[in-house]
Amino acid sequence: MATLRLRDMLLIGAGLGFLAWAVTPPSSLSLDESCKPTNGPPAISATLFPGTFWEKQLMAVLIERDDLLARPARRARIDAQIQAEASAIEGRMDRLNREQGRVDDRAEKERRDMAEQSARLKRIAWLMGCEGEIRQRLAN
Repeated sequence: MATLRLRDMLLIGAGLGFLAWAVTPPSSLSLDESCKPTNGPPAISATLFPGTFWEKQLMAVLIERDDLLARPARRARIDAQIQAEASAIEGRMDRLNREQGRVDDRAEKERRDMAEQSARLKRIAWLMGCEGEIRQRLAN
């Protein structure tokens, strides 16, 4: 009898823990491509606690957007440091490398950088669109 009560209490506790996890508004970004809550716990949380859910999503959007906007400045500082350290090595390596190899490497690096920049800008545009929709939801 006591083991049945203990088992029942553990099951009820686990169920309540799962329910609390499922309805707690996530602090990480939980939106799909159309700025709607993803399926599962975020959708449940948005239904049960819309104000808290959308406030936390707004904060997550703002944090990620600010991080993406600050990335070029950080990257420029890192690139300057790398360039300063690499300039001595590059002088020695120039003698060993052929001109065509360097041109191909630069072209590939530029393509990669452009693709990364394009993806970053698309993500920033999406985040800004979601920010506007979230602010509208919070204003209503």
